[in-house]
Amino acid sequence: MSSGRYMAYSPSPSTGPHSPHLSGIRTAATAIVEQEKYLAELLAERNKIGPFMPVLPHSYRLLNQEILRVTTLLGNASVLDQVGFEHGRALITSGLFPNGAAADLNGWTSAFQPERLGMIRSPSGHGWLGPQGGSSGIIAKKTIRVDIPVEKYPNYNFVGRLLGPRGNSLKRVEASTGCRVLIRGRGSIKDPSREDMMRGKPGYEHLNDPLHILVDAELPVEIIDSRLMQARDILEELLKPDESEDLLKKQQLRELALLNGTLRDDTSQMSGSVSPFNNSLGMKRAKTRG
Repeated sequence: MSSGRYMAYSPSPSTGPHSPHLSGIRTAATAIVEQEKYLAELLAERNKIGPFMPVLPHSYRLLNQEILRVTTLLGNASVLDQVGFEHGRALITSGLFPNGAAADLNGWTSAFQPERLGMIRSPSGHGWLGPQGGSSGIIAKKTIRVDIPVEKYPNYNFVGRLLGPRGNSLKRVEASTGCRVLIRGRGSIKDPSREDMMRGKPGYEHLNDPLHILVDAELPVEIIDSRLMQARDILEELLKPDESEDLLKKQQLRELALLNGTLRDDTSQMSGSVSPFNNSLGMKRAKTRG
C-alpha cells in the first residue's frame, strides 16, 4: 500500500482510528440508549394508566403494542412478561414485523436480533415470534363470567383473596394467561358508601348483580379459548376455600409482610413453592384456615 493511500485512512487526533464498522456501532449504541429510555417511559406510563384500563381500553391496548414494538427492537425478552406475550404475535402477523424479522434501529439492523427472537416463547410453549409462528393473524375478543360462591360462603373475603397483597395475586393470573380479570358485582368496590352512590350510574350496572368475575381476552383465535379456560381454572381454584389450612393465605400474608418490611425470621421457612402459580395451570389447591 502506498503512503498516499495509507494517509487517506489515517486517524484524526480527536476521534482515533476511523472505521465505518465502529461508526455504525456508535450509532447503534446511541439508538439503543434512546430506545431504552423511551421504553422506560412507556412502562411508567403503563403503570399510571393501569387503574383506568376499564375506561381507556383502546389507549391501554395501543400502549401495550408500542411497548412490545420497542421491546422487540431491543431484544429485551424480560419486559414481555409485563406486556402480555400474545400481543406480540398480533404485531408480527399484522405486518409490523414481516416474517418475524428484526426491525431497523435508526437505520441499523441488529445482527443478533433474529437469534434473540428465536428464544422468546409463549407460556404455552408455542413460539409466536418468527416466520414459523403459525398464526392466522386473526385476533378475537371474548369474555367469560366466573361466579363467586358468596351465598355458600357469605362471610368469606373473596375479593381480598383474589387480589392478594397490593393486587399481586390477580396480576399473576393476568400475566400467566394473557387475559384481563375484572371483579364485578355487589361488594366489588371496597367502600360500601361509594358503591351505593355509584349503583345505577352508567358503567356501573354490574353493581346490581351478585359478586362475579369477568375474564376478557383479546388474542389470536388459535389460543384464545385455551387461555380463557386456563384463567377460569385458576380462578375457580382460588374460589374453593377449604376450612382446614389455608396455604395461599399464609403465602399472601408473608408476601405482604415482605412488601411492608415486617417479615419475621420465623416466617422465612415458608417456601415459595406454595405459591399458587407454580404448576402447569399456574396454581396449587387453595385451602383456608377456619
